[in-house]
Amino acid sequence: GDTAPCELDYYAWNAHGNQTTCNVSGFMTAVGVIMSPLYTCSLNIYSLAIVKYYKTDSYIQKKMEPFLHGVPIVLSLAFAFAQLATQGYNSHGVSCIDPVYHPPHCIGIEDGQVREGFEIPCGRGSDGPSEIIFLVGFSFVIFVSPTTTGVTLGMMYRHVSRQERRMGRYGEGSLDHSVPRENNNTTTTASVDGGNGVNSMMRSIVTFVKSAVGGLSSHSNSNQNSSTSRVVMVRARAYTAAFFLTWSWYTIFIVFRIAGVSPPVALVYVSGIFTPLQGLWNLMIFMY
Repeated sequence: GDTAPCELDYYAWNAHGNQTTCNVSGFMTAVGVIMSPLYTCSLNIYSLAIVKYYKTDSYIQKKMEPFLHGVPIVLSLAFAFAQLATQGYNSHGVSCIDPVYHPPHCIGIEDGQVREGFEIPCGRGSDGPSEIIFLVGFSFVIFVSPTTTGVTLGMMYRHVSRQERRMGRYGEGSLDHSVPRENNNTTTTASVDGGNGVNSMMRSIVTFVKSAVGGLSSHSNSNQNSSTSRVVMVRARAYTAAFFLTWSWYTIFIVFRIAGVSPPVALVYVSGIFTPLQGLWNLMIFMY
């Protein structure tokens, strides 16, 4: 790309940068690659707090929101600065995210040496922990983030399913059973009142109406809560689907790089197209 060092123009199309532009590009890429999946985890945890644990907006804002924002921001910046400090931003022709500098002209050249006609030493970054930091950072993308989103989504689905089954049972007979019990109580009251039958009948009617209205109100609120929970769960499912749609290609690309195998050109382009789209998917889901 155009931020790659210009000495790679024989290998990388439109390479017009230097090591500084590569560092800037790599830093921004690292922040986005780590922060985006972690924010997807935060969105799912936020949804879980609403659907399963019925946390209020004030509770989430005061107790949870600092961590839901802070953890992705702090971890992504820590990873990005750690890679910068260990010379972990090197170009492989497409982006500047490789922990070690090994372009084609470095084949057969020992680490630390500079081939004639070039400026950047071969093996740049190999004498530090950049590769370890790279593996630890991208383990969040490959393992931790999918596991977290999958577990939270499963917990929400299980809770909403149970809630809907309870609502089904409630709608079948629970409301009807509550009325006779109230009538029995009023009948007993009427028999105790003895001669005052008109007043007892009026009290019975009022008690019956209150019971019926109260039951319907409770049923309506339960339906509303169930509907809200399902909407939140569906949105969390959409965020999870957007995460996998975005990062599956890049994960395969990283596996190729870790294995030391050149990825197919088609995979490079597909990964480059989908990886920046996580924010767009999230915006579309939020607006919908």
